[in-house]
Amino acid sequence: MYITNTTEDVKKLIEELERRNDICKLKFIIYVFNLLNNNQVNDKNELNPDLLEDDNLKIFNLEAIGLSPNACTILLQYFAMIYNGMTNSKDAYEDNGTIMGITYSKEDQNIVSQFEKLDYNEKLDVFSEIIIRYDNETFFDERTLVLSFGSELDGFNITKMIKDFKE
Repeated sequence: MYITNTTEDVKKLIEELERRNDICKLKFIIYVFNLLNNNQVNDKNELNPDLLEDDNLKIFNLEAIGLSPNACTILLQYFAMIYNGMTNSKDAYEDNGTIMGITYSKEDQNIVSQFEKLDYNEKLDVFSEIIIRYDNETFFDERTLVLSFGSELDGFNITKMIKDFKE
C-alpha cells in the first residue's frame, strides 16, 4: 500500500528495499537523511544548491515542512547508534550533519543509484513512504526502537506536510 499517488519507479524502489535486510534498509535511510540534512534534495538535482543564486530553486529538508532545524541531525545521530548496535561496531558516527564510517556494498549502491535517478517529486514520495513505514514500525523486519518525530507529529502528519510542500 502506498500513501501517495506515485510512479512505478518509486514503487519498484520501495519493493526492492522491502526485500533487503535491516542493515541495508538502515544504510538507505541514513543515505536519504544525509541528503536532506545537507540540502541535497532539490528540484534541479544540484550537488551544492546553497551556492546557487537561484530564487526559483526548491530545496527539500525537514525544516521546509516545519520541523526543527536540527531534527535531521538528531535522527542521523540516532540512526548511527542503531547501525552500530546492529553491526556490533562503532564505525558509524555523525559529523557536521553527515554520517561517516559506513561502507556501502554493491547491493546498497544499487538502491542508492535507483533513488538518485528519480526526479524531485519521486524522491519526496520515497521519503514519504519511508517516513510512514518507519513511524508505524514496519520499515525494519526486526523490532527496532523508533525515535518519535515529536509529541504531536506522526508519519501521517509528516507525509501530509510533504504532500502540501510538493503542491
